Amino acid sequence: MSKILQLKIVLDGITPKIWRRFLVKDNIPFEDLHEIIQIVMGWDNYHLYEFKIENNTISSDGEGYNAAEGMFKHLFNSPEFHKMLEQQDLKKGSASMDINKLNKILDKERAKKSKPVFTIKTKLNELVASKGQKFLYLYDFGDNWAHIITVENVLDNKDVALVPICLEGERAGPPEDCGSYPGYYELIKIKKNKNHPEYKERIAGWLCEDFDFENFDIEEINKELLKLIKVDGRTRYWVPK
Repeated sequence: MSKILQLKIVLDGITPKIWRRFLVKDNIPFEDLHEIIQIVMGWDNYHLYEFKIENNTISSDGEGYNAAEGMFKHLFNSPEFHKMLEQQDLKKGSASMDINKLNKILDKERAKKSKPVFTIKTKLNELVASKGQKFLYLYDFGDNWAHIITVENVLDNKDVALVPICLEGERAGPPEDCGSYPGYYELIKIKKNKNHPEYKERIAGWLCEDFDFENFDIEEINKELLKLIKVDGRTRYWVPK
């Protein structure tokens, strides 16, 4: 019989913390967990993603996503690429890399690709089953948002009426494509100062003056999660009392 996982997800590297506590069934596939995370964290599902669980990596297939992002995904798997990054003088505001070297690194990483043992169709309970277990969810290989997920509890079906459901959390997730952590903090700084030279372009024109970095709307989140319950005329995440 399936169980219910109580998960806590924290967006790594941001202070004050952006986090959510939510419930899911343990027999859903990882692609469904991805969809749930997108809703609870406020993402828009524009980018590639992957889960890292112990020595296993579960990746989206890249279909329908930005091809350049898929390239970055391969590059960030390479120690050679990280070494190239370390050699760049990024403080000067511009950097260039040897395209031929980049292409060689890409070729090496692509050649390593083999059929994965676990995929986004794999069910959670094949890899995630123990209270206290931690794993990683990465989203957007350009901005490279890392989320740490902890299994806080494993519950029986009879203990929960409806899942998925968000129980609590704090703060709004970052805007999509804001420029990773540095861009996120820069947006907060600009939004606090209407006289900032970039306020009109970055906040009024791009973000939204009404965007509240501190807002956590659990009712809206659960309204969106409720839409996942019926798909193709059948109940997917309903758990009877």
